[in-house]
Amino acid sequence: MNASPATTDGARPSTNRRLWIAVAVVVGGLIVVNLVAQGLDRAVGGDQPGGATGSSYATAPDGLAAFSTLLTHYGYEVQPRRGALSKNPPPPNATVFLLDPLAVTNKDAVTLLQFVEDGGRLVIGGDAPFYLRDFRDRPPTWQRDGLAAWTFIGPLFANVRDIEAAGIGAWSSPGSGSTIVGTDDRSLLTHERVGNGEMFFLADASPLENAFLGTGDNAAFGLGLAGDPSRPIVFPEGTHGYGASRGLAALPNRWKIALILVAVAALAFVWSRARRFGPPDRPARDLPPARAEYVQALSITLERTHDQAGALLPAQRWARARLAARAGLGAQPNDEELAHAARSFGCTSEETLALLAPVSDDASILALGRAVARVGGDGRKQ
Repeated sequence: MNASPATTDGARPSTNRRLWIAVAVVVGGLIVVNLVAQGLDRAVGGDQPGGATGSSYATAPDGLAAFSTLLTHYGYEVQPRRGALSKNPPPPNATVFLLDPLAVTNKDAVTLLQFVEDGGRLVIGGDAPFYLRDFRDRPPTWQRDGLAAWTFIGPLFANVRDIEAAGIGAWSSPGSGSTIVGTDDRSLLTHERVGNGEMFFLADASPLENAFLGTGDNAAFGLGLAGDPSRPIVFPEGTHGYGASRGLAALPNRWKIALILVAVAALAFVWSRARRFGPPDRPARDLPPARAEYVQALSITLERTHDQAGALLPAQRWARARLAARAGLGAQPNDEELAHAARSFGCTSEETLALLAPVSDDASILALGRAVARVGGDGRKQ
């Protein structure tokens, strides 16, 4: 009966340990998910204005997201093109806005030149346009000396009176083209026919950017550059670093490797803490039968022996040894000493006699049981 609390206490540390392991796994998983989510959030710009300069995806002040929305509002079909233009060239009836690109490959330049010659319209330029030599032998010359307001505007933009800009730069010479906005020694926009199409060279892309689109007549200027609403509008986002892949496929390889390693580590941890194959643990340790059942079984065994005195002799010896030890009588006390000690522990005369003499009937057996219970107690005298 005293073993039950021990079993409960022994099971509690194991249960608590498993609980803490489960909590640690959950907390670790939440931390990993949070780190991955933060990384993905930073990779796409987060919840703050951001993005590459000149990109139709960018919501930062130098992005073109507002211009893309304006075009859609006026019925233009806007087509952001991710990846290499050579693999997904624009249709010849489109208008392409290539502004402030991070890089323009030779294949991109060849694709765009072919697009213009086939009848396309290309609006190209921005801050320090190093790539113009790939398009024309005599491109306009760029200088870092622009204006904040442009009012000399050609008849091609009849409804535009004032173009507001950041003044980042201007064309100091129109090259082989003609000036549309500004003068020949300082212009914002030049124009040149190429094959069946045309190219517009924009020295400062800020009038079309989010920060300036709503000022002056910039919105009307942008719509004029786009041309007729029947022309699809293409933004080559591959030149701004946007690859063709999306979702998980767009993650850098080092991120993928890191995620795989984290997943393997998590699986290894779970496997190290998991239950091994084999029979399940018992919910509790097997305990001896209850005392009533034990006594009943013992009584049945004694009845079958037909030798009550011999069967109970071990109990008598144990009780006398226990009594002598508790009373401090030494190893071999005599019957008188044992009788005196038994009475001091509250034994009646019948119980004392049952300890010292062989039992002969049911009454003496019961008396012996009571004597055993008295002398085998918890150390306190009855």
